[in-house]
Amino acid sequence: MICRAGLLGLATFTVAACTSDAPPPTGSAEQAVINPPLPGNLNPILNAKTTVTIGAFSQIDGDVASVGLTGSVLFDVGSSQGFAFPNANNVLANTVTVNATASVGQVFGNDITLNGSAFGESLGLDPTALPQVPSVTAATAGGTSVSLNENQAKQLCPGQYGAISLGVNAILNLNGGVYQVTRLTLADGARLEPSEPVVILVTGGVTTGIGSVIRPSAQALGPMSAADIRIETGGAVTLGDSNTVRAHLLATGKFVTGKSLSMTGAAWAKSISIGTSSFVVGQGALRAQAPAVPPPCNDNNACTVDACVGGGTTAAFCRNAPVAAGTLCEDGNSCNGVETCNASGKCLAGDNAAPGTSCADHDVCNGDETCDGVGTCQAGTPPPVADDSPCTVDACDPVAGVTHVAVADGTRCNGVGVCNAGVCSVQGAVFSENFPQFSDAPAQCDSWNDFLDNRLSDTTFHSITIAGTFDPTGVTCSDPGSATQICEALHHRSFASVTCNGHLWNVGNCGGPEVVVDNPVCNCTFGFDHTVRPCVGFGEWGGVGTETCFAPTQTMTVACQ
Repeated sequence: MICRAGLLGLATFTVAACTSDAPPPTGSAEQAVINPPLPGNLNPILNAKTTVTIGAFSQIDGDVASVGLTGSVLFDVGSSQGFAFPNANNVLANTVTVNATASVGQVFGNDITLNGSAFGESLGLDPTALPQVPSVTAATAGGTSVSLNENQAKQLCPGQYGAISLGVNAILNLNGGVYQVTRLTLADGARLEPSEPVVILVTGGVTTGIGSVIRPSAQALGPMSAADIRIETGGAVTLGDSNTVRAHLLATGKFVTGKSLSMTGAAWAKSISIGTSSFVVGQGALRAQAPAVPPPCNDNNACTVDACVGGGTTAAFCRNAPVAAGTLCEDGNSCNGVETCNASGKCLAGDNAAPGTSCADHDVCNGDETCDGVGTCQAGTPPPVADDSPCTVDACDPVAGVTHVAVADGTRCNGVGVCNAGVCSVQGAVFSENFPQFSDAPAQCDSWNDFLDNRLSDTTFHSITIAGTFDPTGVTCSDPGSATQICEALHHRSFASVTCNGHLWNVGNCGGPEVVVDNPVCNCTFGFDHTVRPCVGFGEWGGVGTETCFAPTQTMTVACQ
């Protein structure tokens, strides 16, 4: 099938037409095409200004793009683009051709020829919206040229060089840093193996022979990814058959490989041609600018001064010279004393601080940390933040500490009152206490009995409300006769069953006086229930808006007004 969308009209609308074996549609052949959104995780591992050609029977595991207005991508016979459902890899170019028996992921383009298979197709692509191939970093190469003979191994420091040429089976190790080179050539079987992150700026071109290797050294001091070897060239990159590459490459000219390439990383260039039976898998994202790289010869030892000796010359080695005795090599832990270097490049342990010595992290919200006497900083006890007031917003600032900011005056609180200057003001007789989960509440029981005996009386009440932490509005009986009957039953510790405002209110005895809405007394419930029985032990004191046995910690309020 062939689908085409006019490129020049993409800024507004385009004319699209697809040809297939199906009969032509009736009516107008014109159709408005809107640019589809680009994938959010787009990361081209092969990206060219003009053309990308994937050789027959090659496998590409990553996004492939051509950013030119007339750019193209071709997947030749039997080639494939790996993808895992539902997140397909992507092919993006003005013109995309997938030859017979080839298979690709999601295709974005304006002229698509699909003789193989694709995960999906999207017509209407603005190539300028794709990640553009950047210019290479300006470099000033020149100076000593480096030439390795057959089977020779050598180490280099970062610096400015002329041409670097590796003979058959030669091995060149690069210490970390920036290398500026006029030309880079690897003969058959030669290996370029940096042991630290490097940026290699080649003003000319890069050429390799059969079986050449560019990858991190097995002697690397730390883990290295493809992005840790960045090669930029002002010319072309030509890789021979059966090369192994683990790097990010950026070329002003062509990027051409022989057959059976095994590459991990990314290649961006003017044009790209991947040889037959090759395998390319992405690792990391190629940055628009060369990353900063750390100094060379880093041994991760604070007691040595690291230097690469011989930068810009053909003789190079690392020197890790001990610093002066007594130089600090602190590990950031004040509890194990002050560490200092000896004259041999070793960091000597300090003396443990006495127990109770402060090791505060300057965050008052996690308490005051202190040393335990054996070199460890123990966590402090965080200050309580909640003040159990519904009329304040509680917070803790690492510097200012705990704060309780009053909410706006007039804000309703506990379902029965209003906030005034950070205090919940309630008219009438009110019981309001905090109950801890899984615990008896003897003080709350005393307060409950005081409420029943001394704050309720044989008088007329206009309403009764049960509310709490998990239901601030609560349930209210607003009929004066019913409210009076319920509140007087509580006062006299008698029994009552009253229907009010669509709810059944029950008062009874369950280890002490209890008031409950829409359930019998002395009952465990597990829903949005309202039960207050403070004098029952084992944490079964009720709950408001929660289960009523072993309920979560909460404040419960009963108000007769």
